[in-house]
Amino acid sequence: MLDGLVLRAGHQTAGRGRLDRRWDAPPGVNLLFSVLLHLGWPAERLSLTTSCLAVSLVEVLDPLVGSGQVPAIKWPNDVLLVDRKTGRPAGKLAGILAELVGGPVGSGPAVVVGMGVNVGWPGPGDEAPPGAVSLAGFGLTIDPADLLVHVLETFEGRISDMDGPDGLAKLREAHLASSATVGRTVRAEGLGEDVVGTAVDVGLDGALVVEMADGSTVEVLAADVVHLQVD
Repeated sequence: MLDGLVLRAGHQTAGRGRLDRRWDAPPGVNLLFSVLLHLGWPAERLSLTTSCLAVSLVEVLDPLVGSGQVPAIKWPNDVLLVDRKTGRPAGKLAGILAELVGGPVGSGPAVVVGMGVNVGWPGPGDEAPPGAVSLAGFGLTIDPADLLVHVLETFEGRISDMDGPDGLAKLREAHLASSATVGRTVRAEGLGEDVVGTAVDVGLDGALVVEMADGSTVEVLAADVVHLQVD
């Protein structure tokens, strides 16, 4: 079992995502939770918990969402619904955020990783943030509590795999297989100077590898990434 505390919110009015963006939801319709983990990993590796959780959500939802859409990971921490044939995004389904916190004395830092998944909201006719989509909007009815159980079970397996000799490689492979970003022209913002190029890979450390126009590559560990084109 995961050695951690899980806190689920019935709704939220001041949820916070990357760059302090708000993530709100009305009562009872979406999945909103955080997990406190004491993993004993080096601090620089704890950010990979977001990739573990994103991959877990994709693996749970992929067989459920139907033939038209597929869940995919927008680097670094969003899950989109995209058209299965064209790859064109329908919108943002989920967001993930990890923060380091103090752990027990002598144990190193802990991490709180949180996720918000649009399960029942926004529905047809609801006023929602631009670009937001929900499972209900694509005809999928699922209880948020049931979804939580399945996601945590899958997440537990992903975290356990990370302690194996090929754990990083397995996570990278799963992330690449579900990536909505790799292969796209992107702009990475918030680095002092924007990086514009083609996303070509995700490293073992979770960095996005961007190929520039001159053929050189830049590894982006933390940034806000904008997809500039969809083929």
